[in-house]
Amino acid sequence: MRRLLNVARLEAEREGRTTIHTSPLSYTVDSASRIRDPRGMFGERLGALVSAVSVQDGPLRNLEVCVESCHLDISARVFSPYASGLAALVPDEMELGATVVDMGAGVTAIAVFAEGALVHGRTVPLGGLSITTDIARGLSTPIAHAERLKTLHGSALVAQNDDRDMVSVPQVGEEDADAETPVPRSMLTGIIRPRLEEILELVRDRLQTSGVESTSGRRVVLTGGASQLTGAREMAQRILNKQTRLGRPIRVQGLAEAIGGPAFATCAGLLGYARTAPVEAPVNAETGDSDSLRSPWMRWSQWFKDNL
Repeated sequence: MRRLLNVARLEAEREGRTTIHTSPLSYTVDSASRIRDPRGMFGERLGALVSAVSVQDGPLRNLEVCVESCHLDISARVFSPYASGLAALVPDEMELGATVVDMGAGVTAIAVFAEGALVHGRTVPLGGLSITTDIARGLSTPIAHAERLKTLHGSALVAQNDDRDMVSVPQVGEEDADAETPVPRSMLTGIIRPRLEEILELVRDRLQTSGVESTSGRRVVLTGGASQLTGAREMAQRILNKQTRLGRPIRVQGLAEAIGGPAFATCAGLLGYARTAPVEAPVNAETGDSDSLRSPWMRWSQWFKDNL
């Protein structure tokens, strides 16, 4: 099985891209198909239906250099919404079909799960930082203050008293640190809402052209820091036309309340990924080995099992 997945990974490789996941969806043994686990079965021909996730070489290498400059070793690469799904989805959601939308700062990533496996992954080149930048430009305020305004006062929902509620906005370039301009909350909402709508509409378009709409289920789980914006869940439910909830790392026990929110779902999922090592062929940063999370002795033993 492991050699078959490595062959599938090599088949999925394209020039200028690196495959980071090859997740088996089902197997075939001779004429029998849709087999979840063929171990213990007898047959002459083994095949697999595999979902592959690949990334561009350039950005991936830049990330690797950044990590290596911090004197850290890379054991494996994991698609962020896949990790979020491992932490935030309940088993029934992974089995019946669910879509994880991981709303990060620079990128919004999409992972579709069905029958317990990752079946599709896409990205949208916009995220929470896009909203912050819009606020900074629209209100002429520093980026740091724009992020604070988004976090404390931002909303995608229109309220009746937004025109009367005033928010103090520090102005960029002012020498007087106390120089602030009051603006109605409705102006802040008017900046946030269109950008969030654009992001979610792009997510909807990616899903509609994915070819897996029929298997993605009726469930959307939002993770990432930008998903905590007030009204994000309601807007996602309306635009994507699916039941939507915020995804917390519920499958990781013992987390403190401060790190138990949607923003930490990916980190929690990475811990679970390293602990359980799912059956697939992730690529090691240097060797391309799918067993990079295990000890050298275990990798040596596995080589003998695969080749003898």
